[in-house]
Amino acid sequence: MNAKPTLLFVDDEERILRTLVLAFRVRYRVLSATSGEEAIALLREHPVDVVISDQRMPQMTGVEVLRAAREIAPHAMRILLTGYAELASIVGSINEGEIFRYVQKPWRLEELRDTIAEAVDIVHAARDAQTTPVVANQARAAGIMVLDRTPALFDLIRQAHPEHHVDTADTLDEALERMARHPPAVLVTDLQLPEGDISDALRLLKAQQPELVVVVVTAFRDTGHLIRLINQAQVYRVLPRPVSQNMLLRSLESALKHHDLLRERPALLRRHSVEAVPEAPQHSDIQQRVRGYLDRLRGRTSPA
Repeated sequence: MNAKPTLLFVDDEERILRTLVLAFRVRYRVLSATSGEEAIALLREHPVDVVISDQRMPQMTGVEVLRAAREIAPHAMRILLTGYAELASIVGSINEGEIFRYVQKPWRLEELRDTIAEAVDIVHAARDAQTTPVVANQARAAGIMVLDRTPALFDLIRQAHPEHHVDTADTLDEALERMARHPPAVLVTDLQLPEGDISDALRLLKAQQPELVVVVVTAFRDTGHLIRLINQAQVYRVLPRPVSQNMLLRSLESALKHHDLLRERPALLRRHSVEAVPEAPQHSDIQQRVRGYLDRLRGRTSPA
């Protein structure tokens, strides 16, 4: 029995595949595929720990490959490797592939090695934890926080989920204050608020509360911004405005189920660990506000 972790690289360029196989075959068992169809066949035949797929391929895109991998091998970590920064593909990688990291070409080998090693470590930790008893799910409705400048999202969610505590706020400060009193399972939020862009706040929240499931509803055009949301904030879903009501409610239902799963299997929280980035001085105000919320949540100080 081969004790090495197994990687599956998918890229239609054989030259790139050869480079990746040579770079990783000493430490890992490496499978490779030049098409999505071939990758799916390998996933059905072999246990795979990490799937690393290029996005821009003929017949089947990387997002489609990772979506299939999520169904066939749900415990495998998924990484999208591409230089094709198309908005739809990035959104798809979040919503359909639920990827761990988005790595842009031209990639640096050392960074790619570190990302894959982290993914492999998470898979093995989760596998070891399978023998741990499941945590009993307490009989209480999970809370939902809606952070948005308009009441439409809140009204829709409150009507659809009367069994849940649904709260709302239109500023980050108000949301943090309410969340300290009623910690939510799911945060539904826009990125653009009166304070400006709150992506850094989401990163800080997810770094300290990986169990918080974040659904972003926003008008976006910046692909780099979305890549950071994947790698640094592990957002669960990204929905473009104007948002479809059915899509929003389906995403919210999925987010609530996902939170229940994380409560039952705490070992799965590591699958949502965020990429470590240095704290930027220009975000010190947001950092202080988020840290104040976390302190109140931990009971170190009293809510104002």
